[in-house]
Amino acid sequence: MHVHIRRFAAGTVLAAIIASLTLFVSPGPARAADGIVLPVRSHWQTLADSHHVYISAPYDDVVVATDHDGRVLKTIEGLDGARGMTLSRDESTLYVALPEADAIAAVDTTTLTETRRFATGADTEPENLAVAGGKLWFSYQANLFDAGIGSISVADADPVVDLGDEAVWYGKPQLAASQAFPDRLVAVGGETVPGTRVYDVSSGTAQETAHSDTIGGVSDLAMTPDGQTIVTAYGSDYFHSQWRISDLTEIGRYETGPYPNSVAIAPNGMVAAGIVAGGDWDVYLYQPGSTTAIRKIALSWPSMDLLARGLSWAPDGNRLFATRLPYLGEVTLDIVTDLHKASSDITLQAPATVQFGKSLTGHGTLSSLVPHPANARVTVTRDGVPIADVPVAAGGTFTFRDSPPLPGWYRYTVSYAGDTDHVAGTADVIVDFVN
Repeated sequence: MHVHIRRFAAGTVLAAIIASLTLFVSPGPARAADGIVLPVRSHWQTLADSHHVYISAPYDDVVVATDHDGRVLKTIEGLDGARGMTLSRDESTLYVALPEADAIAAVDTTTLTETRRFATGADTEPENLAVAGGKLWFSYQANLFDAGIGSISVADADPVVDLGDEAVWYGKPQLAASQAFPDRLVAVGGETVPGTRVYDVSSGTAQETAHSDTIGGVSDLAMTPDGQTIVTAYGSDYFHSQWRISDLTEIGRYETGPYPNSVAIAPNGMVAAGIVAGGDWDVYLYQPGSTTAIRKIALSWPSMDLLARGLSWAPDGNRLFATRLPYLGEVTLDIVTDLHKASSDITLQAPATVQFGKSLTGHGTLSSLVPHPANARVTVTRDGVPIADVPVAAGGTFTFRDSPPLPGWYRYTVSYAGDTDHVAGTADVIVDFVN
């Protein structure tokens, strides 16, 4: 293997950048209500292919491989500081950046075994990966405030590693590529790193075709299947942004809430946008061409926040995989199905207090971007006990009345069970019946 290394004038070697790395050190096993507990306590990226889900765990020095049902098939060990991952075009090889080894590992996706390791040069600490122009590209940090993008001719019998010539990055950028434009590479500054650049890599070297200082410091990015747009998750915003790749102009926003940290795009163009502090919702789904969420997803409780770079679609678009920060212990994997279904949004209003002996009147709406059936009904419960099955009128409105047997606080819950085009929905309110 030949390594082409550029010379650096001066600077201190940057040993590690861990601003966006999540580490868990709590003792004892995790217990998630619905999620799948994985045998690692750190996370960098979640990535799926046609048969597996891969979770890189830098402080465990492993990649966990599960099937699409979340069953752990193998923990691939000896991967020093495993961080960024990408797949070969035919999915036969998983590439894993190993910053602690100054190398990139090649893992056979059939045997789930490391088959080759490419040295990237002393003190390069590779981090993010992408395949474009017939090469494997990686971001690396050579000296303080002096990072770059290198490439490896992985298809060659004697691969050449080239670290490039221009020191235009202050930190390791995130990388994205698309099979629709196999010779295009997009690099966006990660975390606190400014700047975005688009490269033509058809010649074997990266030739800049577009540049912007507006975009940068992102937690995650993804490219649309047509190779025309990137979507970024910037942690300080309340929205995910769409950027046209040709001139890096912002062309749309997904109003998701605080704080965006993950994004993944399905082969059919559906966007999954994830946030850290979403309140009731963790992930929002958008149909191609729309910036209104068709589906809002609450990940399983009691585990907490979605992780940065924690979303990935199955290549057939039928499953979405999400990794989360648990209260205690290991990383937890959620698997979201029925992705063709829209949300059922319920609003519910009722007075906070009602004089005991008088009837409570509650009302609300059932709504969705996809119309509900004309015969839709909602179920009303009082403290978990069903009290009414209520029809939904035209326009999605419903009304119910109730008089409890004793004074006191009661929780009323209105639920829709779901149908062939909608997932279930629920809303509740607490009412005090006073003497």
